[in-house]
Amino acid sequence: MNGIINFLKPPGMSSNGAVVFLRGLLGCKTGHAGTLDPGACGVLPICVGKATRISSYMMGHEKEYIAELTFGIKTDTGDSYGEVTETCDIIPKQIESVLSEFIGNVTQQTPAYSAVKHNGRKLYELARKGIEVAPKLRQVEILDIEYLNQTSDNSHLLRIVCGKGTYIRTLCEDIAKRLDTVAYMSFLARSKCAGLNINDSVTADEIKAIENRNEILHPMEHFLKDLPSVTADQQHRTALFHGGRVPFEGANSQTLVIYAGDELMGLGSITDEQLKISTRLVDE
Repeated sequence: MNGIINFLKPPGMSSNGAVVFLRGLLGCKTGHAGTLDPGACGVLPICVGKATRISSYMMGHEKEYIAELTFGIKTDTGDSYGEVTETCDIIPKQIESVLSEFIGNVTQQTPAYSAVKHNGRKLYELARKGIEVAPKLRQVEILDIEYLNQTSDNSHLLRIVCGKGTYIRTLCEDIAKRLDTVAYMSFLARSKCAGLNINDSVTADEIKAIENRNEILHPMEHFLKDLPSVTADQQHRTALFHGGRVPFEGANSQTLVIYAGDELMGLGSITDEQLKISTRLVDE
């Protein structure tokens, strides 16, 4: 099995837990493209078989989230799983007017409870032991924020489209700070990731019930379409498969998607009119 599963991760399951679950169910190598917080639900792309080799090419795509922020309470984790650290009586009713200020390139402070590493250790591991680390800043891109509706007296639902590395928890806290209050992210669902939509995702129970699980695999080509591609003659398939160089007219180029005839072979390069695969994506 080689391909991508559009897995609907449930709340309470970690991304690594999803990988381990599907590895046991499918009986082959699995990985994920784009970590999703354990408390969140939604699209988690699961790479199966040779597709684990292309996960890095999938993580740069834009993502879409549906998030609820609740005003008046701040937690140490920024979500509903943390301990309350602060409360505030200021509960804004209209927040649409400030949302546009957060669209574009934005500087975010990485949450203390995150998988970002400091001296080889994950920040959340240090935070759980009470070890404080100097705040880490990162530049992220927020493409769109749409106000959806008010879900309760203190809570509002937003649709957020963003780039790689964006912390929605931090965005909720920053919006609250702009409104002179505090807030936490009380709900999060990832509705789109790496070109996959939550409407087409499959649950754990659905995967268990499917006899031919190849039916739910998305082909790797779909996730590599932003890379340049070349097609070698079918007669060179064996040589390419075994890592050999084959003659190919073309300028020197790195990170190409290589086909032999109509078959995806892998990722590779052209050097001095020689074509070679460096990452094989096909079975013999």
